[in-house]
Amino acid sequence: MLYFGAASIAGGSFCLWQYNAGRRQLLQANLNYILLGAVLGFQAVILNYLIQVGLIIDAGLPGMFDWEMASLLLGTQLGDVTFYRLAGFVLAMISSLLLLRKVNQIAQPPDQNFYRVLILVHAFALVLLAISFRIAGHISVLSLTAQVAIVLHFAAFAIWIGSLYPLILETRSTEIETLRLTMQRFGNTALGVVLVLALAGVLMVWQLFDAPLDLFTSAYGLSILAKLLLVLAVLAVAGANRLYLVPRMVSESGVKKLRASIRYEMVLVTLILSLTSYLSTVIGPPGH
Repeated sequence: MLYFGAASIAGGSFCLWQYNAGRRQLLQANLNYILLGAVLGFQAVILNYLIQVGLIIDAGLPGMFDWEMASLLLGTQLGDVTFYRLAGFVLAMISSLLLLRKVNQIAQPPDQNFYRVLILVHAFALVLLAISFRIAGHISVLSLTAQVAIVLHFAAFAIWIGSLYPLILETRSTEIETLRLTMQRFGNTALGVVLVLALAGVLMVWQLFDAPLDLFTSAYGLSILAKLLLVLAVLAVAGANRLYLVPRMVSESGVKKLRASIRYEMVLVTLILSLTSYLSTVIGPPGH
């Protein structure tokens, strides 16, 4: 829920800023997507905090609602992480609600100021979320390089996979040539995003493992390799989209093939997010 919330804010905002033609229905759908993600992310942060409270006092489900311990933990690293994440999601919720209201009130497509406000506010919300990853988890005890890498990795992942649903919405357009050009532009941008994602990921893995052999002999290392295989599968589908499906998209059948391919990407991404959640909460690198 946390990862989905961050991705919806990043990808929804990015696609509205770069690839939106001012269509009211598309605007509303993307803003609702951002709003849904922010709400789910907010709930995830609250739930995570309560679970941590329950784990610390080891009193079962009722222990989650021990308000004395919950208040005490507000002054810890967990409290700081929770504050940054709640602030980011609340900011995105309020912003998307206000922008939705404005879209419903105006008769003409929004001007550039609308998109400037959207990208600035939501970029700040994502900065707050990114900071929380720098001070939490396995990376927080590593060097500044690793902490910068996790921020870049988080931002790149959020933009890339968060854009998949808005791209599905774009394929509903009846203007096939405009859609093809939009997909080509996204493909060009995605190359840079994926490059940042990969380089930052390599930096993190390099610092998480004391010895290269740990990557093949530890549960954490094998999970990382499984995640890498899933990422390569997503890249293969994305590459097929960019090099084969998009250039040949001249009819409705071509649009349907592209839409189906993006849905396959979304399934693979869901598996990646599930595995990432496992890596960040259940197991850790050797020696951590």
